Amino acid sequence: MSRVGKVTVTGTEHLNGPVGKIIVCNHVGWADPLWIGYAVLPRVLHQMAKKELFDHPISGWFVRSGGGFPVDRSNPSTATIKHAVSLVEQGNLVLIFPVGTRNQDNADAKRGAATIALRARGEIVPAHYQGPDRIRFSDLFRRPTIRITFGPAVAVPPDATVNKVTALQLTNELDQAMQLVSQQAVPA
Repeated sequence: MSRVGKVTVTGTEHLNGPVGKIIVCNHVGWADPLWIGYAVLPRVLHQMAKKELFDHPISGWFVRSGGGFPVDRSNPSTATIKHAVSLVEQGNLVLIFPVGTRNQDNADAKRGAATIALRARGEIVPAHYQGPDRIRFSDLFRRPTIRITFGPAVAVPPDATVNKVTALQLTNELDQAMQLVSQQAVPA
């Protein structure tokens, strides 16, 4: 990956600690999960990926081998949520794009990441990806700049109840944290 882009990663210290982490990040294209996975090496980054990616054998294999697991974005199953919760409870890193799809604008996050964090008692780490939306053959020659910034973790209060109101409050908190990280990520 380092031959394809000039990568700068900051804030990886926010990924340390004894509890699992849910990384929430903006999503601009199909390449950003690859770069975020590269940024957390040597750890494995598990990621929710739209179920359509698993319909084709090659793309399905590629996403699974990178730690991906399918989610129906319009109707997430309880099995998918339980799988994500289990991964976080085991101390793993799980990547979720809280807006739910590729988006260049700052759209509002959905509450799935907060719900998983509440159930797993994990932490939410806001992240920001700056770079190309895809990897092109020409990138081998020009190596575009890629910046990945991780911000301070948003901790789930130990006495927080798992309900819609709490999930919405936590979602608002992670929205604000993601905005702060995106402002820090913009080069001066």
